[in-house]
Amino acid sequence: MAPDFAVDVSGVYATLLSVWQRLRRRELSCQEALALLLNEDGEVNLPLLDQEVGHRFFREFQEPQILPPLLPLLLWQNCYYLGCPVLPLPEEAIARIKANLLTDIRIVPIADKSYRAWFHSQNADAEGINAQPLINPLTGEAEQESDIGEVTEIYLARAVDQIGRLNTIISGALRNRASDIHLEPSSEGLRVRYRIDGVLRDITTLPSELSRRVIAALKVMAEMDIAESRRPQDGRIGSQYTVQTEAPVGLDMRVSTLPCMGGEKAVIRLLPQQNSFDTLEDLGLDPETLSIYQGWLAQPQGMIILTGPTGSGKTSTLYTSLQAIAHESVNVVTVEDPVEYVLPRITQTQVQKKAGMTFAAGLRAILRQDPDVIMVGEIRDGATAETAIRAALTGHLVLTTLHTNDAVSAIPRLRDIGPDPGLLSDALLGIVGQRLVRRVCPHCSAPYMPTERELRSLNLTPAQANLSQWRKGRGCQRCFNSGYLGREAIVELLDVDDAVRRLIYKGDQDALQAHLEQVGFHSFRESAIAKVLQGKTTASEILRVLPRSSIERQAQGHNLCVMGDT
Repeated sequence: MAPDFAVDVSGVYATLLSVWQRLRRRELSCQEALALLLNEDGEVNLPLLDQEVGHRFFREFQEPQILPPLLPLLLWQNCYYLGCPVLPLPEEAIARIKANLLTDIRIVPIADKSYRAWFHSQNADAEGINAQPLINPLTGEAEQESDIGEVTEIYLARAVDQIGRLNTIISGALRNRASDIHLEPSSEGLRVRYRIDGVLRDITTLPSELSRRVIAALKVMAEMDIAESRRPQDGRIGSQYTVQTEAPVGLDMRVSTLPCMGGEKAVIRLLPQQNSFDTLEDLGLDPETLSIYQGWLAQPQGMIILTGPTGSGKTSTLYTSLQAIAHESVNVVTVEDPVEYVLPRITQTQVQKKAGMTFAAGLRAILRQDPDVIMVGEIRDGATAETAIRAALTGHLVLTTLHTNDAVSAIPRLRDIGPDPGLLSDALLGIVGQRLVRRVCPHCSAPYMPTERELRSLNLTPAQANLSQWRKGRGCQRCFNSGYLGREAIVELLDVDDAVRRLIYKGDQDALQAHLEQVGFHSFRESAIAKVLQGKTTASEILRVLPRSSIERQAQGHNLCVMGDT
């Protein structure tokens, strides 16, 4: 008996012979061939299909799109065996098909899932980056990718080269709201993971023989040195992708490679140039916090600082804030590294270190452009901090970011960088500490009774916990069975009033912390617990995102205040 596989010319893939080819070689009977193609549930083993059978079938129809949903399985002894997920077919449709083919046909029931997978594989486009949602060929409606890995593998099977494979992986990431793509070498091959809603998910694993080729192709696209694999490299890719009912949208991708065991790991940060920022209300701030923040934005001068780690949503909050104040009468100018989203009515400049365009240099240039509002992407050094603070004191509203764990920590961080404490205390309007938590999926959420351990982890008593409002996602197609869909911000707000201003000037961090706890500081703990008690997120998600010290310290301060009041 002949072997069940063949190697293509490039030697890259060892692919199974199609069942049709084995049937023609008389290695199988027709019934055995059908048994290999279909299981008891009507699911089709798609890799064993032969494209030639489909080609011969559809070339006999000038308008194949008007046919019923049919999947050609076999052609044997002048009879087509056609899989169909919709039965029974009308007699007149069967008669029309027979008349066109001049052959017999036999309709075989197959699973909807198999037909959809086959349809998408036939219509996959690996030439460009496509973020349009999949359309269910049976209903005409947008289809939810319940198994991202399975869909990605279907599309990868159609890719003819490494660029096509990368475009397929990027397209899948964009369709499923991923912010980053991880390509990690392992003993099994090149593992592909997406970061969706802040959590990494395994998607697929490319064969080991493709690992180095895919990374090399990515480095070529990002204009990196492909001959150098012993040191980390950074690069960028500018591209476009298509979305439903819109013109192509710009896509900026930041690429980072890192030498590791087994080869090089690559991470791609996806930055679609599509304005998805609507209003401040969409950020998820509670009414009181939102009112204070809008009050800061209405000020003619002063500095607003957003803090948090990478991926905490600072950029989204900044851009939404700029959109809210970018009116005809206001000149808004930014200096960023890089410009992540292009916004209307705003002048955006980008840091170019090789050309001497640093944050400090860009900020000095902006001050000569008659600005009303200035956004500095990040304060990294003393020169930038000094210039930004002086700009805030000379009639400009300045928005910027700083990498600290919470809002209060931004003050000693700025003092360490070097600005005069007197200038700092006068310039500050407020500081926002921010994190992103996953929202409970609205499609599968259900009432949930927290355990005693969960209440204890948030320092809540049953009387404080509003137990009737707790919710948890059971997992469904729309949320990839995670129970969560989308994210929103939890924030702590440090409103710089006269008392806080004096404590900043004195530099007494312990006194500042004690004062904030006494006056009812809008802390991470308060914001997080409010989200849980409203059924928007869960205790486990809060503990995943927030440092435990934030919850424990603020809870202790709250208890001390209650004891003092009594």
